[in-house]
Amino acid sequence: MDTADRSEAVLRTVAEVLQVPRVTATDSFYDFGGTSLQAMRICARLKKGAGIAIRPEVLFESDTLAGVVAAAGRGDR
Repeated sequence: MDTADRSEAVLRTVAEVLQVPRVTATDSFYDFGGTSLQAMRICARLKKGAGIAIRPEVLFESDTLAGVVAAAGRGDR
């Protein structure tokens, strides 16, 4: 999966789980009040829907969603 597709999948999934219309790569999971349960749901949906495996911790450790996309590209599990 190329970077643009990976980015689209991550951002779309985060927005869906957080129930917001849109998120950008410069947003932070914290900006939306993200919880550990939502982080687990995001990771599960990414794995099932796009084959992207990341640890829930990545959402908390990354300053922005761009960091989450980068971690997904590295396969941080």
